Amino acid sequence: MRAQKNILFLLTLCLLSGCGCKSVKYGLRGVNIPPDVQNISIKYFTNEASYINPTLSQKFTEQLKDKFLRETKLAVITSEGDYKLSGTILEYKTEPVATSSNTGAVKNRFSMTVKAVFECPKHKEMNFTENITKFQEFDASQNFQSLEAQLSEEVNKQVIQEIFNKIALNW
Repeated sequence: MRAQKNILFLLTLCLLSGCGCKSVKYGLRGVNIPPDVQNISIKYFTNEASYINPTLSQKFTEQLKDKFLRETKLAVITSEGDYKLSGTILEYKTEPVATSSNTGAVKNRFSMTVKAVFECPKHKEMNFTENITKFQEFDASQNFQSLEAQLSEEVNKQVIQEIFNKIALNW
């Protein structure tokens, strides 16, 4: 019985330690980054949306850097990294999504589209360019300007999470 417990313990330990796999680093959060990748360079995401929020580009770029610093072992550097991430904020807008014949717009949707360009010269099969759109809906009776900071923060998190998932989790 004791031998079975020892074997079970060793198997569990092996699984938790990644079974000695040398091609991929594993962590408790499921991060899946090749061991020869040590850093990431994240360029400033410019805002090309028709509606300009003057702080959006800076906030988005810094939050993206913070995500990789907090949740991976990658160093965020300014020069060319093992991973290279750049992009553009293409859309930042509101539009009605539900209407009533009596009152007009009932629900509005705030959405943001970001073009993300990811390159990994060491592992070119990982490269991608993708437009990512996320949104939040809100009651049309509410003023967008009074909700903008909160909505923008939530949508930023969603876009950043999707970018992170594609790069660090290979989703």
